[in-house]
Amino acid sequence: MPIVSTFCKKGGVGKTTFLGFMAHYYAKSGKKVLIISVDDQNSIFKVFGVENKIFDVNDNYLEFLLANHKDMGDILIEARENLYLIKTLNSDKLSLKLTLERTQEKVLRKVLDEYSDYFDYIFIDFPPSSSRLSEVLLDMSNVILLVVGLDSLGLGGFFNTIQYFIDNDIDIEGIKYIVPNGYSRNRRAPRISLEKLEQQAQEFTPNAVVLPALQERSIIKNLQSEGISPFDDEIKLASTYDQAARDVLLDDLKEIFKHLSL
Repeated sequence: MPIVSTFCKKGGVGKTTFLGFMAHYYAKSGKKVLIISVDDQNSIFKVFGVENKIFDVNDNYLEFLLANHKDMGDILIEARENLYLIKTLNSDKLSLKLTLERTQEKVLRKVLDEYSDYFDYIFIDFPPSSSRLSEVLLDMSNVILLVVGLDSLGLGGFFNTIQYFIDNDIDIEGIKYIVPNGYSRNRRAPRISLEKLEQQAQEFTPNAVVLPALQERSIIKNLQSEGISPFDDEIKLASTYDQAARDVLLDDLKEIFKHLSL
């Protein structure tokens, strides 16, 4: 059972959206998938249109499980068939506890080990901010996907992530894939950014695979606003245009995912 993380030291690059689509892809194939959000905004819930479940119960956060106040099944929130989410209440407090009480790292590892008996994949969604919690979970990850926005700020996020790994002694070899996001054939900046990213990846993460770039498509935001995943193929969209756009997006995603070996 691999622990798979999407990460970038830059917000707004689409890592939560990409992780949600990837997790749903595997769930639709019959795998049992768990997504752990360690982002206090719990944005992954919005990807699946279940943001009402973030606050509907006040004691089913990850923190309650780690404090031994809840059982493993109590904090699981079903988002789709074969796909479950776990939310976080206050990652800063979790990080502080991990810093002050080293035994907490063993508790966290034990929790992940126990979930691995029930799930084929555990995906972890991070905030762009630094924390001890992020460091520990990145170190536990078997596969890290570094999501990079194809603009100058996105490339800066790539460098900041590499520096973050070096400064915190996180193994850069854990970065198995680079995910370029926001490509457009008709715009010069994303094309140049992709070329630079490929060069920089070769220099700083030579063992990582640069995946095919995810195209910038308006349908992604349209689906997000409605809490629909492109793999919700049983849901009919409002217009023929949106249906066709979703089909194109599905083809894009499947082309990317076939390059993964998780």
